Amino acid sequence: MSSPYYYPDTQVYRNRFDLRDPGLLAEAESIATAARVAELARQPVAGDLDFTYLQNIHHYLLQDVYDWAGEIRTVQTYAGDTGIPHDPPESIPDEAQRIFGELADANHLRGLSRDEFTTALAEHWGDLTSLHPFVDGNSRTQRLYVDQLARRAGWEIDWRAASAPAIQAARNIAFVDGGKILRDVLEPVIVPAGTVPAAAVTAPPRDNQMDTADHWRAMIEHLESTPNAPYTWASQHNRADHELADLAKLAASDFPSRPGAAISSTPRPTSTTSSRTTERTPNLGPGLER
Repeated sequence: MSSPYYYPDTQVYRNRFDLRDPGLLAEAESIATAARVAELARQPVAGDLDFTYLQNIHHYLLQDVYDWAGEIRTVQTYAGDTGIPHDPPESIPDEAQRIFGELADANHLRGLSRDEFTTALAEHWGDLTSLHPFVDGNSRTQRLYVDQLARRAGWEIDWRAASAPAIQAARNIAFVDGGKILRDVLEPVIVPAGTVPAAAVTAPPRDNQMDTADHWRAMIEHLESTPNAPYTWASQHNRADHELADLAKLAASDFPSRPGAAISSTPRPTSTTSSRTTERTPNLGPGLER
């Protein structure tokens, strides 16, 4: 079945540049969105932290590239090659109302201790990852949203010290564990607001020895072997290179390398701050989410 988002017989999004080459489109999109991110760093989107706010960020970020910037997707999407489905498009309005309603009821996480904030942020960010309201650009939009959510609550994420691959993998693992590993990954980089220099807000995350698929396999191994212990050996915890390599090899040796291969997992527990009740039974093969 053809998709309304792609040019016929291609996997290239219809775009305002009318570029049909995926490499050229990726380059043009990167340049356009980088400029918009810089603008948002100087002057963030105004308004309440509701679903419309998220849509406005997405629209601002991708307005130069896609006509559907800021619009709810109309097709089913999946978390990379994991086989994990995002929320069906027809359920997005109601699910968004629930997620952002819970954030509003929680005063957008204001007045919480650092530990409380980190735990709540991980749970809600997991729900946003499941929602995946746009056909593409969700991760970039969520980062900008979470930055504002944290800042208004008195905290910041120090992206200079963050492991982007670990955060990306943990956001998808949150479908299973309710955000526990995501909380562990975020914990070292949550700092009081005003700690991070303004020029560093848009800085790229630190270089990492492990990619998203490496972290994905390692997180599944962690859930299988020691689910009650913190996930504390991600690359942003400054482990030695040889130790990281040994751990990655150990994780990879126990899990299939082909996307979509079935792996059992610990069921997602009931969240203390989220009312999502749908249990996920994904194929937990290694995968990436853009």
